[in-house]
Amino acid sequence: MMKTLITAGAVGFLAVPALAVLVALGVGSSAVECIGTSAGGPLAQDAPVPAEARAWVAQTKTACPDLPEAWIAAVMAQESGFRPDAYADDANGGTWGLFQINESIWTNAYGAGFDADLNADGVPDITDPVIHARVGGQYLCGRLAGVREIRAEHPGWASSGLPVLDALIIAHNAGESRLRTYPNIPAITAGFIANVHQRVAEWSTVTDAGARSDLPDDAASGPTSAPTPELSGPLDTSGVGCLPGLGGPRDVVVPPGTPNDVATAVQTALAYVGVTSGWHQLCDRLACRAYGYLGSGYPTATDHWQQMVATGNAHPGDTCPPLGSFVFWRTGRPAGHVSVVVQADPGCDPDKILVTSNGVFDSATGNHGGVYLLSIAQLNAGYVNGAGYLGWSNPVCQGARLPEGTVHPAPSGR
Repeated sequence: MMKTLITAGAVGFLAVPALAVLVALGVGSSAVECIGTSAGGPLAQDAPVPAEARAWVAQTKTACPDLPEAWIAAVMAQESGFRPDAYADDANGGTWGLFQINESIWTNAYGAGFDADLNADGVPDITDPVIHARVGGQYLCGRLAGVREIRAEHPGWASSGLPVLDALIIAHNAGESRLRTYPNIPAITAGFIANVHQRVAEWSTVTDAGARSDLPDDAASGPTSAPTPELSGPLDTSGVGCLPGLGGPRDVVVPPGTPNDVATAVQTALAYVGVTSGWHQLCDRLACRAYGYLGSGYPTATDHWQQMVATGNAHPGDTCPPLGSFVFWRTGRPAGHVSVVVQADPGCDPDKILVTSNGVFDSATGNHGGVYLLSIAQLNAGYVNGAGYLGWSNPVCQGARLPEGTVHPAPSGR
């Protein structure tokens, strides 16, 4: 239902949707599960988030590492406008704070009610932003775990094909029962999701993805043209997407003899997310690493793409790449860029198609050749403002194979 948000000391009233009641605490799953969202990275430096609120966002993320910073900030803005003392009146006694938690949930999560001031600073703990952000992260993780359990139990539900954080918003704002009825959800919940998507896209936009566009691959010798895989060759028959039931069409063709299938390639690609160095200007090697190769065997990503076109493995201009495919960009410099699709989307939404990529957040993180998970829309925005996207190809590589038993993430040189 709509609530009336009352900011202490404010003259007027602001009507906004509020998070629904949240449940038990829990711990998020591993990065391999891949949070399927359009929320892709750390907060941009120019995002309109107050300095003090950035600290609260960080506190929430510490409590629940599965939640991306930009998504946390977007939800916090939607719920309270970053006002720790925001109050929303409703028939159940109202909700308080950054994430608009009601008293029963706050009591269960924190062990004390709305009036509690356990640190004796004269401020109710529910409106203390540091305490609220920490408890908020804990209960968001708990509800995220609950949503994942529901999706695993009901893979055929339409909501189980949504990005998991969109499903989390539905559970928060309208209750878990709405996961069963989706796409029949309240208009206010749909608006909540849309607002979060918009803010995430604006607040985590990649600004330096194309800064290094001269990306030489490994110099390993190998064929400069790749054979066209037999169309009767192995198709991906694993689950689609990073979570069961997610993803797009299973039409990528894996060449016979490729060390890894699509499911293994996606898990391998995700294993490199979080590596902080070693992959500077090695995008083509990183892409083929997912499929079990030391390097691509092509001089650059541009050469790789041209051979994919020449051999019939490329889908130029196709903006709906399938799971496990390679996606290529023209960057304005000779080498170009390539990434691996680790989550596809049946609706071909570029905000929901996820890839792994090297270097894109290095300037923000201080890394050198780090590996990141982000949406294709974010990556596309960093390459000639979207004009550089070339298309996708089957995962054809011609480099040397990695030794059996290689543990990932492996250093870039071996």
